[in-house]
Amino acid sequence: MENNNNDDGSLLFLKIEPDKNSKHFNCPETTQQKLINTSFWIVDFLENVTTKFGENRFLVKIKCNRDDSDSDAKKFFTNSQEIKYVLGKIRERNAFPRRVTMRASGTRYYFE
Repeated sequence: MENNNNDDGSLLFLKIEPDKNSKHFNCPETTQQKLINTSFWIVDFLENVTTKFGENRFLVKIKCNRDDSDSDAKKFFTNSQEIKYVLGKIRERNAFPRRVTMRASGTRYYFE
């Protein structure tokens, strides 16, 4: 019989890995506007997300500090072509996490 004395009955104890075919970000949402002129770490993103504002949006998962836990992460939606392009290039290079600064010019958002 297996010794389960340390099993507290929680899901966390089981350490079940997320389903890679059904990825989602379970964290608070923020907006691009609130991130202007701030630096943060891009951790991951989902593409082709449909929202009430339209199709083909990206959902971006970020952290203030590289080593923050997932419980401290935030997410934001974007339809910025510049941001989508940069995220695609980062993924191609397998270079996550990546530190960026959100900038804006009028209603155009981009990373530096």
